[in-house]
Amino acid sequence: MSPSANSKTEAANADYAPGNFASVFAFATTFSSVLRSDIREPEVRAELEDAIRCVDGSEKLRQFALLLLATASNKPPNARLSEDQWPKLCNELAADSVAILRKLQVPEAVADSIDSFVDHDVAVRVDVLFWLAEAAVASNSSVKKLIDQEVAKYRKPSAAIHVKPELVRLQPFAEIARQRYWLFGSKTRQLYLESGSQRGKGKLELLAQTPDEFTAVANELRTQRTHAHKSLADGLVEDVVPFLETQMRKRVR
Repeated sequence: MSPSANSKTEAANADYAPGNFASVFAFATTFSSVLRSDIREPEVRAELEDAIRCVDGSEKLRQFALLLLATASNKPPNARLSEDQWPKLCNELAADSVAILRKLQVPEAVADSIDSFVDHDVAVRVDVLFWLAEAAVASNSSVKKLIDQEVAKYRKPSAAIHVKPELVRLQPFAEIARQRYWLFGSKTRQLYLESGSQRGKGKLELLAQTPDEFTAVANELRTQRTHAHKSLADGLVEDVVPFLETQMRKRVR
């Protein structure tokens, strides 16, 4: 991993970023058919969290990280990487995902070996997995195929809270001016923007995953003149934000 790939290499805090963990969890459940791992559909979030914290040893974490790296590197769904492949693929992926890395705590040393990755604290492990998941959403052909299949089935925007549970993770939310908005997550919600321009075609950008972030996106959409943007903003505020707030209250209990 070259120095230019990530300038934020300072020591991470003791605790991980909950939003990044939520995104990793959502990716693992949303694209379980691509990952094909025994951790792909944890009965509870605690199973994935235990793996990241190495509560039961590091083997599940190693397997999960290698699966994410294979997916981010656009390997076939049945591909199995060896630990020796970690340095080469990490460095290649870093060169193609500089924009993602700049926002994360991913020291260059994590690309040296999978042992180095496991030896870092929890905050770094979560950010590394988040990096791999984000890169996979942006580039993996199997992931994109799943998204495109859902596009063919559901062309109209739908309220996130009313869609079928088995489809909510891949339900398209809106398409405006060649840009598609996607909601991912089962008990969480992540809003992605997929660019339809020739230069950025197929690229996905994470816009929001917390109530405050969804509200901010809605406020920005309302500054647009079109009815479609305002309708999307209403959907976010009226359906997604209350859903997330309900989920947060359940977790507090």
